[in-house]
Amino acid sequence: MKFCDKLVKQRKNNNLSQEQLADRLGVSRQAVSKWESGSSIPDMSKILELCKILNCNLEDLVDDGVKSNKDIYEARNSINNYLKEVLDFITRTINMFWSMTLIEKIKCILEIFFIFLILFGIWGIAGNIINSIFNNILIVLPNTIYRIIMGISSVIYGIFGLVAGIIIIIHIFKVRYLDYFVTIEDNNVNDKSVELPVDDNKSNEDKIKFIDKKKNKIIIRDPKHSTYNFFEFLARIVVWIIKFILILVSFPCVCSFIGICFGITISTFLIKDGIFFLGITILLLGCLLINYLILKVIYNFIVNLVFKFKKIFILFIMGLILVGIGSGISFCNYLTFDKVTLTNNDIEYSTKNFDIEMKDNLNLAFLLHDKVEIVYDDSLDNIKIEVTYDKDGNIELYKSTDQYYDDYEYFNYFDYDINYNLNYGDDFIEEINYLINEIKNKRRIYNDYPAISNIKIFISHNNLKKLEENYYKIYG
Repeated sequence: MKFCDKLVKQRKNNNLSQEQLADRLGVSRQAVSKWESGSSIPDMSKILELCKILNCNLEDLVDDGVKSNKDIYEARNSINNYLKEVLDFITRTINMFWSMTLIEKIKCILEIFFIFLILFGIWGIAGNIINSIFNNILIVLPNTIYRIIMGISSVIYGIFGLVAGIIIIIHIFKVRYLDYFVTIEDNNVNDKSVELPVDDNKSNEDKIKFIDKKKNKIIIRDPKHSTYNFFEFLARIVVWIIKFILILVSFPCVCSFIGICFGITISTFLIKDGIFFLGITILLLGCLLINYLILKVIYNFIVNLVFKFKKIFILFIMGLILVGIGSGISFCNYLTFDKVTLTNNDIEYSTKNFDIEMKDNLNLAFLLHDKVEIVYDDSLDNIKIEVTYDKDGNIELYKSTDQYYDDYEYFNYFDYDINYNLNYGDDFIEEINYLINEIKNKRRIYNDYPAISNIKIFISHNNLKKLEENYYKIYG
């Protein structure tokens, strides 16, 4: 317990007020108040007078530092004190990182990582030396016992190295940073400043590294104890790399921002045609707000502006709320749409023919497709294929060269397959108009028909047999 706390306790035990105690000591009440608040300490003569007035020993007033070694040992080894020290270390570390600039944070991380690499290298070299010595000593033992002893010793050595490394790194981190980077909360201070070491040759303005009007903190730090030019150089390189990456990321963000604005403009004009478009507009507004926040964070980081995390968090939550509300409105309205199923009778089909040269290593990936119809024609040396498909799409036969290994023998084949895609082409605007009109009419279109209606393969019996052999050889 501290002197200030003990003084309050002893005064109350004697049923004395601050003013009564001040009168007996011959001092002002403000002096007693300062002693009890810990802002000042009386001289030794006043402490001795306090002992007489309060009927206590000197040990009952001064700090616990004069207690016996046994009491100190028991206090320090209690679980609560250890837990308190750990939590205090974590709190100080968080406060320190929060108050540091980005370059200072990167310098700290680089320095700790560099120390870790040095310790890891030293420990690895020492481990190899110890392992060689153990090998020469234990080589005479039976193989089973030798392996057990070496395994156990390796685990013990690794655990000991890990614990020792953590302790060393934490100690170095504490000595080089926590002990020289102190955060002081003061409600009477409206500036945040980093004070450089005292130098009589510098003016007061030169001693202030930077000022942040937004924080009620004073940061006192001695940079001579916690920085090297090498790590500062590396930190600046890392910062510039991060900024360059963010600049690259900002380009797609800008494009998406423009695209969302375009979508909002269209959906706003369509609100009169249904609630569905109202939900889409609200959803896009939320996406626009989130996109803006991303660009704002990138911009602030690049130009080194202060992040207003509270404002950013609130706007982000608002953006998510708008996205949720807009999605809900559109989805609920979409559920009320009429389901319209398109069948073969509603579709126009087209036919396209392909000619393929027959080769010994030829393979058709679609040979066993459920729509394939085989038409035998022994007069054909090559293969003809006829595909019937939805005319609104585009059908093509693509060819890919691949490699296959069977029992370590190289086998090269040409793999033909059929690829079907919707063909928007120059009618993209018409497709968009078609989609918008279906939404206006509250219709949900389902395609209950195959895009590829039929595949006919005109081939001879011998060629089909070769194709089947190649197919099963490749696909099993």
